[in-house]
Amino acid sequence: MKVVALVSGGKDSTYNMMKCVEDGHEIIALAHAHPPEDAAHEELDSYLFQTVGSSAVATIAECMDLPFYLQVIAGSAVTQTLDYELTKDDETEDLFALLSNVKKHHPDVAGVSVGAIFSSYQANRVQHVCDRLGLKMLAYLWHREQVELLQEMVRSGVEAILIKVAAFGLGKNELGNTLGQAMPKLLSLSEKYGIHACGEGGEYESFTLDCPLFKRRIVIDEVETVTHSPDTYSPVLYLKLKTLHTVPNLVISLTWIAKICFIDSSHLTTSRYVASSVAGSAPRVATDHSPTADSANVDVNELSLQLPRPAHEYALAFTDHIYCMNEMNKLGRKGRMQELFNFLHLRVEMFSRKHPTHIDIWRDMINSGYDRALIVEDDIDFELDSVAVINQALSALNSTSADWDILYVGHCSMEENQRKANTAYSRLHKSTHPFCTSGYLLSRNGAKKLFAYFIEHYQQARALDVQLVALIKRKLLKSYSVYPPVVYQRRDLYPSDDGLELKIAKKMKNSAWNEALAFVPRLANWVDPLDSVYLHPAFKHIPSWMEDGNTVN
Repeated sequence: MKVVALVSGGKDSTYNMMKCVEDGHEIIALAHAHPPEDAAHEELDSYLFQTVGSSAVATIAECMDLPFYLQVIAGSAVTQTLDYELTKDDETEDLFALLSNVKKHHPDVAGVSVGAIFSSYQANRVQHVCDRLGLKMLAYLWHREQVELLQEMVRSGVEAILIKVAAFGLGKNELGNTLGQAMPKLLSLSEKYGIHACGEGGEYESFTLDCPLFKRRIVIDEVETVTHSPDTYSPVLYLKLKTLHTVPNLVISLTWIAKICFIDSSHLTTSRYVASSVAGSAPRVATDHSPTADSANVDVNELSLQLPRPAHEYALAFTDHIYCMNEMNKLGRKGRMQELFNFLHLRVEMFSRKHPTHIDIWRDMINSGYDRALIVEDDIDFELDSVAVINQALSALNSTSADWDILYVGHCSMEENQRKANTAYSRLHKSTHPFCTSGYLLSRNGAKKLFAYFIEHYQQARALDVQLVALIKRKLLKSYSVYPPVVYQRRDLYPSDDGLELKIAKKMKNSAWNEALAFVPRLANWVDPLDSVYLHPAFKHIPSWMEDGNTVN
């Protein structure tokens, strides 16, 4: 359904939007209630609305390129009981006016996204307004376990900072910290004093700078720290966001995106924003929306692109799903890999477990109904043209009607080109001994075959790749390999006692990792924000999303 999102600027309303989209809904507009312009403080201590950071919420609409509707909070919390009935001058009626205005301009809107987690006061009032307007309230975070939910938000790519603190143990030093940076302390305070990890007791408020739904990201230029209540032990402090700007979320080359997506670059058009520098200075509005005819004098590496459809849809033409197998004790890898996949416009499931196995992934692939899945390790790099190469390999297999179970796109064998190449594509060969499971594409039939075999015959003492090669040599597995491979394990980033990967990695010509460093400098010295959480004393148990489940050993 078409949905209007109530946005406060914080992490909860942002993440609930992501859950709406994940569930198939379409966000068509954003709505926000703000303090009067003559209010003494941005923080109104409203029972219903988050108002700190209100002046900057319009930039979120800019980042999502969506209509934005505002309503002044003229009322107050006249009725403070949990249940609500229509009351004159109550702030709930400001919410009614706001959503009524949205519905007037968008008659097809049917749902309202709200980031409520635990406040029945807020949820009941939003539901009351929705009932009066014939709208459905969508609250995907409602009554979620807060520690788990906070971790999930950080993992999902929500980049938010703390802009208000109002709890014992939180102070000026926490203002401006990201959720990931603040999480160890939040978990510790939750363990010691019972504060709400997601701030549902008013312990803190946040403001979102970036998330996977944003086309642009927010950069804060100037802030002012305001003391709202100078309590000795629990001062209430907040950041007034004075000036900020947005920059393209991903600035990449026209020719490169066409290459990895295997499409005709003439279909690409400039977006309405053209970055004046890769470094992200203030954008100028492009006056020409046509294909790049008038952009001959513009460096193509400085264009923010708008594809006919999302890049990941082109990229995922060769597979239904991508799994990245991540072991939780290998610190730092998860965040790095997520950044790399984001840079490549590839959607990936970080298959994070205490002891993940390929067998677990095969089971999940079968149960999920995927016809094809790409499975990669958490220390890999891609050739920039990897998607195009994989598409050509699959096209060659289809043209020769070749049946296949597994297609190795990353391996550590220097001799995988010994067999005669496929006549339709010179880089495609029947597999000989493709050691290492850096990256491979698996068909549904191959997943069923492998799962059934390894449930009965899995030998824990032997490496999985060795067992797979044995199946290939016995002709029990129809396997092909791309040579040179397009997926490599980066042993220069992650040391290993196996030098084969380093030898074959020397054949890499165009590293996606190195390309990404130019646009995501933090990759060079990446510290996963969750690493410190796993090691923190307050973190006494493995969260449910990391449990092994029915791991086969």
